[in-house]
Amino acid sequence: MKATHVLLFIAACCIPVHTFAEDIPNVSELLDRYTANQDRLSSFIAKTETVGSAKWADRNAPSFMRRIMEARVDGERIHLNTQTWYRLPSRDAPTPIENAKIFYDLWDGDLYMTYRVGLRVDMNRDEKSIKQTVNVASIGLPFFGIRYSDNERLDTVLRQAKTISVRDKLERAGSEDCYVIDAKTASGIYTIWIDPQHDYQIAQAEIRLGPGDYLRGDPLDDNENRLLSIRNIRYENIEGIWIPMEADIHEEGIKPEPDQNVTIDSHPKITQITLNPDHEALGSFVPVIANGTTVIDRDSGVRYTWREGMKFVVDQWDGRIRYVPEDWSIRVGVGRELPAFEGIDLDITAEDTKDKAILLCLLDMNQRPSRNCLLQLSTRAQELKAKDIVIVGVQVTKIDESNLSGWIRENNILLPVGMVQGDEEKARFYWGVRSLPWLILSDKGRTVRAEGFGIDTLEEELKEMSPP
Repeated sequence: MKATHVLLFIAACCIPVHTFAEDIPNVSELLDRYTANQDRLSSFIAKTETVGSAKWADRNAPSFMRRIMEARVDGERIHLNTQTWYRLPSRDAPTPIENAKIFYDLWDGDLYMTYRVGLRVDMNRDEKSIKQTVNVASIGLPFFGIRYSDNERLDTVLRQAKTISVRDKLERAGSEDCYVIDAKTASGIYTIWIDPQHDYQIAQAEIRLGPGDYLRGDPLDDNENRLLSIRNIRYENIEGIWIPMEADIHEEGIKPEPDQNVTIDSHPKITQITLNPDHEALGSFVPVIANGTTVIDRDSGVRYTWREGMKFVVDQWDGRIRYVPEDWSIRVGVGRELPAFEGIDLDITAEDTKDKAILLCLLDMNQRPSRNCLLQLSTRAQELKAKDIVIVGVQVTKIDESNLSGWIRENNILLPVGMVQGDEEKARFYWGVRSLPWLILSDKGRTVRAEGFGIDTLEEELKEMSPP
């Protein structure tokens, strides 16, 4: 009998007890696991529907809303289409499409556009704008990383917390035992329940903000408080990933003026989701803009008229927005491979440039700075040739070929000079020309090492390229 008791005691001791502190993962481990799962949700098309009610302190009856949103995301770009019906008399009130407020928000990696079909388009280069839009349009949606008081994803916010800890016991959230993280951040106090049974997704969350805490970049006023509570999260396993499909969200806003206090209850749910779609084939990040629509660059104040077959490109050299045909692209830049001289009438062969660095001067012979630059380069042609550096000149504006060749002979230019044969504006865009003359230096492997520098700094660029 005693032996039996001893065996039972030993067996009991071998059962893992997760309430012991040593069995609780630390903060970094929990956040790493949450991050790993959230990163698997980096590319998708999701359709969501949210119904909710808002009760204002100075109003007798609540106001209801319904929002349908399609989100197209690939980890770098975001395109949102939101249809919202405000001030509905009841939760089940009819919502005809003609009564909806319909907005599109697009971040293509360089530009942010917000617009309504047929109306003006506002555009800027601030990535914060799309983060703010995602934040507002998807308040509390767990699959978006619970962006509420901060524009960044939850794990990013928690990693920057002033203080953060994990409770030493698991706690129940819904039907699961969860790890609980407490954190004090610049954007409020976070309590997060993490569910190990569902790939360390969020099972429950509570965010409290008080005076001085930052709500989307702005501090709350004195006597102002905010609360976000997320509960009853339901998961589905889709392609091996546990995805939070719906939840109950409760918000409270308490302000110094009592009549501005509001309580909001909503229930967002994913109605359809496709993971890792072919965004390019689907045109996920192509703006839906009608011909003739006015597009305003809010950074510069410049107005454009949208035309089919055109696109906006942010020039990484100077940050300027360029409005060009869809098939145009800047092919030259530091770190990229120098393209072949296609479309240029140039007396040079592949053998001439094999295993040699190339110094390319794009110029306009009608401009004195271009002529002076070419004259100076010509005086160094033989010297640089001895160092396996080939100098090439390219005339990028159309002039009479006999005038070009005559000037070259008269000035004894000792390097090959060619001329663009096709669309000169397209060619300048292709070669990344922002002003003339424009110098580009590539190494022997044809990798561009410098561009847009002056001839007075050529020696410095050559030293930078030379091995120590």
